[in-house]
Amino acid sequence: MADDVVENQVAGLRAECEEQARKNRFRRQFWRFTHAALGLPAAVLAGISGAAGLSSADARIPAAVLALVSAGLSAAIAFLKPEVHQQAAHARRRAYLALEVEARFALTQAASSGGPVPLTVYRNLMERRRMIIAGQLDELVQRIAVGGPAEAEAGE
Repeated sequence: MADDVVENQVAGLRAECEEQARKNRFRRQFWRFTHAALGLPAAVLAGISGAAGLSSADARIPAAVLALVSAGLSAAIAFLKPEVHQQAAHARRRAYLALEVEARFALTQAASSGGPVPLTVYRNLMERRRMIIAGQLDELVQRIAVGGPAEAEAGE
């Protein structure tokens, strides 16, 4: 009975990770588009305003307006920092995909051995999920790479 509960929880975690990876893929695409949608017009308008301002005295006002719009778009990019959000979404997506693979592996291993998913494995998976949610991705990667406490628990 308790074994089924742990197995169901790991299966639910696997499904959640799959969904979160999909959402973070969308977030990454959104921020990539936002960066391009703000950055490209800012660069083009800056170039046009410079050329218009230098072309004749009558074009000073339109050039100033274009320069102000370009500056506004550039300020929006600096404020929103879409490249930071894009990188964060990519890192979270990769972390969720790795966690999903680990949960799938735990379920497969339990099914092939005919035994339950060990509670320590479930605890380890939940700790990694907590770290992803808390944004501790660098620490998580280091823990996995070094084979720290999370790996030692899985081996028990």
